[in-house]
Amino acid sequence: MVFNKVEKQNISDHVFNALRQEILEQRTKVGEKLPSEGALSKQFGVSKASVKAALQRLATLGLVETRVGQGSFVRTFNPNQYIDQIRGFLLSATDIANIIEYRMYFEMVATRLAMKQVTDENYKKMEEILDQMDEAAKNTDIVLHGQLDYQFHLEIWRATQNNIFVMSYEIIGKMLLDHITILNEETYRKGKFRWGKDEIHRRFFQAFKDKDVDGCRNCYLKMFSVYERLSSDQFKDC
Repeated sequence: MVFNKVEKQNISDHVFNALRQEILEQRTKVGEKLPSEGALSKQFGVSKASVKAALQRLATLGLVETRVGQGSFVRTFNPNQYIDQIRGFLLSATDIANIIEYRMYFEMVATRLAMKQVTDENYKKMEEILDQMDEAAKNTDIVLHGQLDYQFHLEIWRATQNNIFVMSYEIIGKMLLDHITILNEETYRKGKFRWGKDEIHRRFFQAFKDKDVDGCRNCYLKMFSVYERLSSDQFKDC
C-alpha cells in the first residue's frame, strides 16, 4: 500500500481517514496485517505518535485489532458491539412508547416491501422459526422465545432483499431484542402467554403470505398492546 504525505495540520485525522478508507474499500482485507507504525510513519511523513493515535481510533471503532508484539490487523466490523454498550441509555421504561411507534412505522414499511420481494426460502425460514418459537413456548423458555421472536422479524427485513434494510435492523438489534424481552415478560406477567403455540406470530405470517397489510398491522398492534393500549387510528397511516 502507498500513501501520500499529509499536511502538518490535523495530522492524526488525515492518517486515520486514509487508513479507514483503505480498510473500507478492502484494499487491505480482514485478517491482513497493516504496516508497522514505523513504516506508516515514513509513508505518511508524520511522527509515530500520530500514527499510533490513528491506529488507536481505528481499534476503538473495531476496524483493527492491535496484538502485543505482532502489530495491527484488520478485523470484521461489527456495529452491534457499540449498540450493546450503550443500549442501557437507549432503552428505559419511558422509551417504550417511542420504540413502539418506531417499530410500527418502520416494520410496516419493511413488511410492505418484503411482501413484494419475498422468496420461498424466506417463507421456509420463517416457518422454521415459528416452529422453534412454538417449542420454546411449550417449554416455557421465555428467553429463547424472545430471541427467536427477534429472528422472525429480522427474516421479514431480509425478505426485502435490501441489504441496507437488513443492516439497519441488525444495527439496533440489541435494543429491539430488549424491547421484545420486555413485551414477552409483560405478556407472561399478565397471563396472556399461551404456552404451547405462538398464535399471534402465526396470524401475522398468514397475513404476510396473503399480502394482507391491514392484517399485519393489526397483529403488530396486538403484539405491542400488551404493554400499552393502542388503537388502529393511531397508526392508520403506517
